[in-house]
Amino acid sequence: MALIYYLYQVKNFVVVILFCLWAATVIAQGRDSLAIDKGDLIEDLLFDFYDEYDFNGSVLVAERGEVIYENTFGFSDATQQEPLDADMPFYLASLAKQFTAAAIMQLVEAGKLSLDDPVRKFLPRLPEPYDQVTIYHLLTHTGGVPDYFAAGLARPGITNMDVYKMLVEKGTLDFTPGYKFRYSNSGYVLLAVVIQLVSQKPVEQYFTDAIFKPLGMQHSFVLTPATQNRLRVRGIGKNHKPNDYTLFTIGDGGIYSTARDLFVWQEALNSGKVLSKTSLELMYKPVKLKNGRTRNYGFGWEIGNNTQGPLVYHTGGLAAFRTYIERQLPSGNAIIILTNNSFGEMNELRNWLVKILDNRIASVPLDKR
Repeated sequence: MALIYYLYQVKNFVVVILFCLWAATVIAQGRDSLAIDKGDLIEDLLFDFYDEYDFNGSVLVAERGEVIYENTFGFSDATQQEPLDADMPFYLASLAKQFTAAAIMQLVEAGKLSLDDPVRKFLPRLPEPYDQVTIYHLLTHTGGVPDYFAAGLARPGITNMDVYKMLVEKGTLDFTPGYKFRYSNSGYVLLAVVIQLVSQKPVEQYFTDAIFKPLGMQHSFVLTPATQNRLRVRGIGKNHKPNDYTLFTIGDGGIYSTARDLFVWQEALNSGKVLSKTSLELMYKPVKLKNGRTRNYGFGWEIGNNTQGPLVYHTGGLAAFRTYIERQLPSGNAIIILTNNSFGEMNELRNWLVKILDNRIASVPLDKR
């Protein structure tokens, strides 16, 4: 009898243990199924920015080379109230500089020019002070070339030749090349003119033939009088009035693209499809000035670090367009933000996206707003 009672107690104990194990498994599975993944967190974050800051644009976030979030919010046009979609290209503003720099490096690899070449080798009408200005100086904003925006010459319809003539007429540099860093859109316009002369084709055609088409960037193009009527996102100003991009300069800007095309571009650039590893390392190397200081700017890319290691990035802004691109080099994490309504919270949005990628938050706090 005692044996039977003992066996009965053992049986009940085993049943309880099995039930506890089953319950723990169910609870764990339920917790996993209810967990908020990074894509959900990004979606929550962007709806907050849409509600609180009137975010209007396109966002793509990738983790280790895989897209984990992609979406658009708002409208592509102030007057038509047409909803945005992922295939509508935005004006990139200064994000275009990385394309100009890559095109220059392609021509360097082809043996058609050198980083040490003086710009007057290709543009002899430039005044004598430009004898000291090299292709390298133009790429790194260290040539002292006067900026046409700072000179107040930016206007609707301005072209590269207009900027070139302005520099010829001005005749002087802002400082001795190599000793300072001063952002110069004019310098990148000159680089575009050099690309055109060396490649013997219009610079917009070079971008199409050497970059956009080979990489399958189907929604990317350069704005010219011939392409200005293409489907594209328009700038939205205050009170939903138009504030669109109207310049025809190329090299410092001029490119329209989508978040998906920019992701394709990043992946191709960093996998050797566009440039060699050596050329890419030069693009991502901070410039060292002749006074011994270093500026964290390479060729068309700002250079920085975060908790995951080195990264490259760039911002852009003109008319109502505000843009941002970032790649964290060791991980391949990427952030691309394109907006068209003078969005003023770019840094805050970027910082929250980085926190999500770095697993530093498990939810979006309500007190953020």
